[in-house]
Parts: sequence; C-alpha cells; structure tokens
Amino acid sequence: MFIESSGEIAVEIYYKKAKNGTIHIKTDMTDVADKELWTKASFALKPLTWKQHNDIQRGATVNRGPGMGSDLDWVLYKERKLVTVLKSWDAKDADGKPIPVTQENIFRLSPQIAEALLNEFDKATVLGEEERGN
Repeated sequence: MFIESSGEIAVEIYYKKAKNGTIHIKTDMTDVADKELWTKASFALKPLTWKQHNDIQRGATVNRGPGMGSDLDWVLYKERKLVTVLKSWDAKDADGKPIPVTQENIFRLSPQIAEALLNEFDKATVLGEEERGN
C-alpha cells in the first residue's frame, strides 16, 4: 500500500546503432539470432509515490491563457517522469568511468532508449488483466 524508498524496478534494454546513426531497441532477445551485435544496458527505476506522481503532473500542466483552462504538456510530463524515476544505470564513458545519472545526462539519452524506459516502467507499474484476479 505504501511505496518503500528502497523499491526498485530493474530494466534491461538491448540496443544497436544503425549505419544512419539511429538506435534500434529490444527488450526481449528471445528470438534474436545476432545477439552478439546488441549491447545490453541495465537501469534501475524507482516507483512513484502519490506525491511524486502529483508533482510531476502539476509541473507539466500549462495554462492556456485567461478563460482557456489548462492542459498537460505530455513532452514535459515524460521528461519530468523519467528524471524522477531513473535511479541508476550501468553507462560508462570512453575511458570506462561511470556516467552519473543527472538530468543533463538523462536528456542526452537517445529518444528510443528514453521511450523504452518509460514504457517498461509503465508495464511494471500498471495493474494488468492477469494481476487483477490475484
């Protein structure tokens, strides 16, 4: 019922760079024949508390002007969410030194990896049909 501060969601993402500079992503390597061409990246995400959830939404809400109400800026929402939940990763620089998890470094992630992390977070934290009966 309560979120533990030590809670962690482990996510593994496999990626490979294409010749055109884009990055291809996989989260399941079961049916991949050329596994040696893919690089594994490990991440730890933390579950959101009710307050963090609300703070993210509040911070991503934009006022449309007098009498126009407000909207959720989904890009800002996703940025705030990823910055809040991403706890650690195994990323290293060219010299093999760990790259710290900072907002600046999170914003340097490829869009494909950032989106995959948010998708995996949502999969791990949303109650699915199979869990509802338990």
